[in-house]
Amino acid sequence: MASSPKRRDSKELPPEFSELMDKLCKAADSFIKLFDNSEDRMRQIAAEIQKLADDVKHMQMLKNSYRIIGGVVLTLGAVAPLTGGISLAAAGAVATFGGATVVYTNVKQMLEEKQSAKIVEELGKEFMEIFEPMKNDLEDIQTTCEKLEQKSAEVQAKNTLSDMEVFQRILKRVSELGKNTKKALIVAVTMVGIIRDLLVLLLGVFRVTATTEEDQKLTDAIIQSADQSLKTIDEFKKMKEGLREFTEN
Repeated sequence: MASSPKRRDSKELPPEFSELMDKLCKAADSFIKLFDNSEDRMRQIAAEIQKLADDVKHMQMLKNSYRIIGGVVLTLGAVAPLTGGISLAAAGAVATFGGATVVYTNVKQMLEEKQSAKIVEELGKEFMEIFEPMKNDLEDIQTTCEKLEQKSAEVQAKNTLSDMEVFQRILKRVSELGKNTKKALIVAVTMVGIIRDLLVLLLGVFRVTATTEEDQKLTDAIIQSADQSLKTIDEFKKMKEGLREFTEN
């Protein structure tokens, strides 16, 4: 087992400290296995959400482009008596451009016509189901690191200098692991909030007629979900590598 070296070190420490080290190693092993088993699927889900986010960004770009072109056509129409055929030619160009591309009025319409809403909902829920157990392991790791650090003064007071060499070496690594875990948990908690917001917005937007503000919130949530899912996977991968190093050394 990868964690056996750590357990050998823990035998040189007081029982209460040794028990916490064993608990820490078990949570680390659990996180590593969960991530290794689910990384590929998580990246597939993130890629699907990213594809939708790219579609949303493209829709926004087209809407902005048409808004600008529409303003130009209105201006040319107003001066048509002075410009003769020029304004008509411009209007014809806009019509041709418009006929070549579908421009959705909002993200709700795009999701409906592409039948993407249900897919996004299922992907979001699946990501959360995969992700939550790993987040729980990180919470256990952080809590255990904090308990180990809290007990440090008590352990130092009771043990000899030779014992303390082992203790100080382990405590330094525990402290560093705690900091890295806290960072990963911040990313994880942010991810939970974004996905939950996305699922709530999807439900709300399709239950009633969406306002412009609600549609924009949904647009932002899709884009944020894509960005944060990739960030979370990368952060968890770094965490897995750190935990593996911790348990093997």
